[in-house]
Amino acid sequence: MKLNPRQLEAFRTVMLTGSMTIAAEALQVSQPAVSRLIRDLETALSIRLFRREGNRLIPGAEAQVLYAEVDKFYQGIERIERVAQDLVTLRTGTLRIGAMSTLGLSVVAEGVCRFARRHPEVRTSLDVRNSLGILELTSANQLDIGFVQIPSGEYPGIFAIPLPPISAVCVMPKEDVLASKSVVTLDDLHGRRLVTMNANNPLQRRIRSAMEARGVVGHSSVETTAAHSACGMVAGGLGITICDPFTASYTKYPGITFRKLDQDIPFEVSIVFPGHQQRSQLASDFMRVMETIFKSEFVSLIPREAY
Repeated sequence: MKLNPRQLEAFRTVMLTGSMTIAAEALQVSQPAVSRLIRDLETALSIRLFRREGNRLIPGAEAQVLYAEVDKFYQGIERIERVAQDLVTLRTGTLRIGAMSTLGLSVVAEGVCRFARRHPEVRTSLDVRNSLGILELTSANQLDIGFVQIPSGEYPGIFAIPLPPISAVCVMPKEDVLASKSVVTLDDLHGRRLVTMNANNPLQRRIRSAMEARGVVGHSSVETTAAHSACGMVAGGLGITICDPFTASYTKYPGITFRKLDQDIPFEVSIVFPGHQQRSQLASDFMRVMETIFKSEFVSLIPREAY
């Protein structure tokens, strides 16, 4: 027995409307066409599905049993259509984001807030860990989008989009003499107590190189692996620091501020995606959210040669 989908559609519509005429209008066909489809279905099943009582169309017990199964099928199709439409319009789905801690605790967290408000039905997760961990998870298709600092083009299994480099800034207590300046020079740091990042930190290596080239020598009072910790130590009166602008902008420690430097010391970030998987619309939309934040809040810190 091979059932015709058009016959089942006509049968369901007749059951829903209780009328061949109304069913024909709903299906945008003639009433005789609907009658023929029902008659052909009854022939295929060797079952009489309806009987007439005056102008009323009465479904038999067999029709009720068949309708229950046919309706389940069509409700499943309608659910699939709704899910597909939701995916097209970005109303549902899952977005897995990964970010190195410097970004995950600052600007990417802000991006997640904006994205989640725009797409409240999307299940969004943020995994904060070091750049190598983000690259590993992205390569294994366990993240949809990641934000890393280390050179990512050499890592297998990912597709990377470098963002324009953004210059590091100097963070100091608000009462510090440097806070009265609009731009801090590297020479201003000579002889000052500095809170520094670990020597293996890519940005710290650039800072040290820039200071050595200018003959600037500071007194490193404390070393830490995280820019957030460095800003906390500045707030605690342990010195001043140079760090990425994202941490400086989003840090909530009281009593500190930051200023531009007279020399561009770039903090470089790449957006990464799984290399062997088509990018989801949700990931692309989140990337646009982040690009908007970068351009609106940090454009003054992007070196001119990066445009």
